[in-house]
Amino acid sequence: MTTLVDLRVVTKNHDRYEQAVRSRPAVQRAITYFQDNIGKITSTEDFMKDDKLYRFVLEAFDLGSQAKSRGLIRKVLEEGVSDQYSTANRMSDTKFREMATVLGFAESGGANLKQPAVVQAIIDRYVNVTLEVESEDRNPAVRLGLYFQRRSSNISNWYQVMADNALRKVVYTTLGLPDQTALLDVDKQKALLEKRMDVADLKNPAKVAKFLDRFAAMYDMQNGGATATAAMPSIGPISRNGRASVISIDPSITMTLMSFPRF
Repeated sequence: MTTLVDLRVVTKNHDRYEQAVRSRPAVQRAITYFQDNIGKITSTEDFMKDDKLYRFVLEAFDLGSQAKSRGLIRKVLEEGVSDQYSTANRMSDTKFREMATVLGFAESGGANLKQPAVVQAIIDRYVNVTLEVESEDRNPAVRLGLYFQRRSSNISNWYQVMADNALRKVVYTTLGLPDQTALLDVDKQKALLEKRMDVADLKNPAKVAKFLDRFAAMYDMQNGGATATAAMPSIGPISRNGRASVISIDPSITMTLMSFPRF
């Protein structure tokens, strides 16, 4: 089965796969513990002391691999996001800023975590991330595709893509850029990307779906998928300036981190 088929199957049946994850006893226990205890947390110190909550939240924000970096996580949460020079705001990986914004210990003592909608959004994200991680066992490209699909609406510039290994892998594979491109100066990489497509297109779900179809085909072509190349979908016509045009969209469509509970 090709990556294109695998990714479409999971995307089409996402609710069913997600429900299967939620129904597992271990996941249910983790969710119940989070629901029962996160509202009691009012400081970074309290949060860091509860390993179950700590790991649950880090997994939900795609930062599970950073669980051992407790000093960094503490700085990110204690400094918050109000100061433009805070650790979270200076990091290229925006997931740290998202986590600090949502938890809000520095700004409001964790008041956000008493809002049911915010708590539910964190739980939903935890389930989605769990599904994505497990999809890698079947096909690593499916995990990349699902992650990109979930994150794409938050992408507002190419620097965000370059700072995220998974996002960069999807974009560079889709646009036919070799892995060595990541070794170039970031401004040169940005210029290459701008020539190929408009970053604003990534805020349009229909265009993202087309983009991921091409990613799946390109991934299989690069990794020995014999059946993928024959059905490779096109992003769209190439404009005079050489960029792939996936139909332009209204640039006013934006999503901010503070638009709870969408994060």
